Amino acid sequence: MRRGIQRGFNAVRLSGDAEALRHRGPLVVCSNHPGWWDPAVFAWLQHHFFGHCHGYGPMEAAALRRYPLLEKAGLIPVDPNDPQSLREFVRTARNVLQQGNVLWITPQGEFADSRVRPIRLQSGFAHLVRHVPSVRLVPLAIEYPFWNENRPELLLRFGSPVPVGEGVRCVTTRMEAALTETMDALARDACTRDASRFATFVQGRAGIGGLYDMGRRALQWGRRK
Repeated sequence: MRRGIQRGFNAVRLSGDAEALRHRGPLVVCSNHPGWWDPAVFAWLQHHFFGHCHGYGPMEAAALRRYPLLEKAGLIPVDPNDPQSLREFVRTARNVLQQGNVLWITPQGEFADSRVRPIRLQSGFAHLVRHVPSVRLVPLAIEYPFWNENRPELLLRFGSPVPVGEGVRCVTTRMEAALTETMDALARDACTRDASRFATFVQGRAGIGGLYDMGRRALQWGRRK
């Protein structure tokens, strides 16, 4: 997944002040869900910024049965239509958090365009953190826009932590507002196409690529340029 990120994107860029990256306790990252790349993005972030602990996340149980190796990589099976499966997921996820790890989730529950408003989240994450008082609940905005190269940019922004010591409905509403604010801030930076507004962690090679660039390089080499 991490190698796929480097091949698939022109650059990985982080917007704003990432307070979450300095946290060393249990963390639940609530991300928007713009596309197929999201789990690979979580793997990349876990590897680069949270190497002091392990990362986990839910996956639909029927899909995970087809790829059992992924369970060893930190994916937790859950069947949203089975109360027993939901209870087991909550127990497993709480154990993960109590050990100081990171749980990556997409509480929208389905793919959604980054421009869709209002943001509506399922409340399971709020139930999950009720009995883990030390956890921090952090919004994460993701976009995959094309700028000026043949591959898209991977743009990221962490928002301010959301308080967890209140009721489920209140926590859900606060996270909806925080994620919306974080996504709007990332969108404003993305629209500028200005890389200086971001911290850049992976930078691909610019240009057309392929046979054209091979010929161009050979020509310049022949001219001693």
